[in-house]
Amino acid sequence: MSTFLWLALAGTLAGSLPTPLTTAQTTAPTAGRLRYETTQRVDKDRVKITMLDPNGQEIKTDGPGSTVELPSSMSAVRTLVFSGHYAMEEQPQHMQLAGGNINMLPSKNPVATTRTTAAVDTEAQYFDFVAGTVTTVATIGGSVYALPPHAAPTPPTGWQDLPQTKKIAGYLCHKATVPFRRETYTLWVTTELPFTYSPVRELTPVRGVVLALSSDQEEYLATKLTAEPVAEAAVRPSPQAQPITEAALHELRAKAQADKRQQVLEQFASPATH
Repeated sequence: MSTFLWLALAGTLAGSLPTPLTTAQTTAPTAGRLRYETTQRVDKDRVKITMLDPNGQEIKTDGPGSTVELPSSMSAVRTLVFSGHYAMEEQPQHMQLAGGNINMLPSKNPVATTRTTAAVDTEAQYFDFVAGTVTTVATIGGSVYALPPHAAPTPPTGWQDLPQTKKIAGYLCHKATVPFRRETYTLWVTTELPFTYSPVRELTPVRGVVLALSSDQEEYLATKLTAEPVAEAAVRPSPQAQPITEAALHELRAKAQADKRQQVLEQFASPATH
């Protein structure tokens, strides 16, 4: 019997908002792409699962007799594209689940590694180095929306710089630790790049770029920085983007998610072709 799994994560892969950028004095490349590989442990308390049988009826996924096993972790690729005083953080790509016995799509044989289907067409964060702000831009159903720019977060308390150093993606980093989300995070920060940034917004240093961070729950690692020409217009919000509030964008996202779910259910209900 085939089953269909609908998996909704509470929040983005990052588990937090991206981080605004500020300038720094350095001779490092002023334009290029910075690639991160990310891994997060799957938390059952943050996952909602619905499995349907071929007739569209919901299958019980927990409690006595359930054979559903959640994946143990989720991984993805995140890229920061920067040029001059501006940058854009792309939404996570190549998302995969590892472990477990479920599949995101209709399948007679659920597999351990799978993919997701995004309800939002695209979503990206645009950074202004000088103003120290970030703007979220989402494309939903062919329309482009932009939230008002918001300022960089206050640096976290309890930050401790340590003497250890190592190179990551070719850049010298120093070690730091900071208490966050009831854990102690380990970070590796370089000051050899011309901006300040962290893939986890709340863990932004006073100065520098976090090229790696880790805890028991998640890990980010910069694997490659490529210096290449990037047009400034490509990393700035589209002037055609419609201003929107957070509440209104939330409603649009929810509707897009519901529409996508219905489309997949209809696809699942259609006779399989081989």
